[in-house]
Amino acid sequence: MISVLLWDCDGVLQHTARDWGAALDERGGPGLARRVFAAEGPALRGQTTLAAALEVALVEHEAATGSRPVEVPELLAMWESVELDPDAVEVLRQVRSLGVSCHLATNQQDHRVRHMREVMGYDALVDGSFYSSLLGVAKPDPVFFERVLDALGVPAHDVGFVDDVAAN
Repeated sequence: MISVLLWDCDGVLQHTARDWGAALDERGGPGLARRVFAAEGPALRGQTTLAAALEVALVEHEAATGSRPVEVPELLAMWESVELDPDAVEVLRQVRSLGVSCHLATNQQDHRVRHMREVMGYDALVDGSFYSSLLGVAKPDPVFFERVLDALGVPAHDVGFVDDVAAN
């Protein structure tokens, strides 16, 4: 019997209003999106802050193209442009009302973690949270799930997981 249900956020509990990759390349030309998203990787694992990672990406983009079409604060705001999915949140609430413990299990960097907690109110929606940047490892690495299971203190067969990425 499932006693704990883990929930991914992006693509499950929250969605972006726009294709960020297209918006970035539209603004900065081909390659900006690739650089920005590649730079996020270490921040997702808590190895650096998102702001520092984005600064590196912008310096690289400027060196390659001769232009810096955007600044770090504008990019940080992009990571805040997500909205809760009211239908998914309602399902989460119903599952919790049945006595199933619900926790976030999501790849997020420091900036988004703060936004999700302080602005979006995730802490009030769930029983706990497992953010990749705080765990030091990102999905789909098995270590992410091992750390979650260790923290929960329950066997894997008692845990379900809702995610939009099959590899996870």
